[in-house]
Amino acid sequence: MLLVTLGETLVNEAEKKDYLERYKKKKQNGEYFWPDTIAKDAVVSLGIFVLLICLAVFVGVPNEPPANPSDASYIPRPEWYFLWAFQLLKYFPGKLEGIAILGLGAAIVVGLFGLPFFDRNPKRHPLNRLVATTVMTLIVVGLVFLTIQAVVSTPPQVEAIDLGADLASRVEAGGTLYQEHCAECHGADGEGAEITSSPGDFTDPLNSEDFLITRSRDTIFQVTNYGQPGLGMQALGLAYGGQLTDQEIRVIVDFIEAWYVSPEEEAAGPDLALIETPSYAQHVQPILDKRCASCHSRRLKGNYSVVDYNAVMTSGDNAPVIIAGDAANSILVQMLHGIKTDAGGQMPPARALRADQIQLIERWIDQGAQNN
Repeated sequence: MLLVTLGETLVNEAEKKDYLERYKKKKQNGEYFWPDTIAKDAVVSLGIFVLLICLAVFVGVPNEPPANPSDASYIPRPEWYFLWAFQLLKYFPGKLEGIAILGLGAAIVVGLFGLPFFDRNPKRHPLNRLVATTVMTLIVVGLVFLTIQAVVSTPPQVEAIDLGADLASRVEAGGTLYQEHCAECHGADGEGAEITSSPGDFTDPLNSEDFLITRSRDTIFQVTNYGQPGLGMQALGLAYGGQLTDQEIRVIVDFIEAWYVSPEEEAAGPDLALIETPSYAQHVQPILDKRCASCHSRRLKGNYSVVDYNAVMTSGDNAPVIIAGDAANSILVQMLHGIKTDAGGQMPPARALRADQIQLIERWIDQGAQNN
């Protein structure tokens, strides 16, 4: 027995010595890491990078909606390299899924750390390492099988609605959704609408400066998403029983915010001082629509309306507020200047019109306040 053990030791030593001799010869005839190996790695990396660019450009990426836990119709599908794990978890329903996730992760960690202890074979050729080769082959075959199963058994995700990448496209998409889900209660242009359950009462305008300046983007999103049950506004977000995804609500917010025109943007428009003969339809009405309609269209504050020329000239508790040919004594002009009248004071109350806008309205009135 002692002779057999001694013989095995000598054979192992001889194999080890032979291996080291061959390793030295191979090393002497080998290549340098720099620049030889680095150059090869750089070429392969460049090839893979070009391949990925070509796939992205010519094949493209499916336009799937973002994951939404509140959307019961959403079909999760991970990246292709995780499909095997995705399929594996299908075999562990309910509470077993958590155990499977932890167990799989622990098995991988233990396997990687224990690999040097499990396989101590000094030979490197796969044919000389039957156990390791067999186990690895079974793992690869299993991964391929599970990946194919995931691709075949998982239905494709419905493509996301194209809501546009640029602001103009998002505003357009938001306008369509607004008309479908919001206009009935808030008016087609955000001017407010009569409350069905309370005739004579109107919802507050969304296109007014008071609303657009004092409500942040996130506030508008949250109100649209969650609703205001105490005020009779239902939730529109999927998470709260509505029909709209987060993306769709965000483009509605883009549409609402597009109503606001900052003083700087207004000033960047045409020079109103150069307009000697103002037109009601072309010059006066757009100012009234933008700055006055939120309170004086469907919501008739002081029973004054700016919906059309006849209403501008004849409506109001203190009508007429415009005296054709006499801008200085017209109540409308006095209130635009902030002068206290029987009809009230500064109009608009939040931010006065620019001086050139007021002067244009005065010229229009002094020239007869015509419906031109």
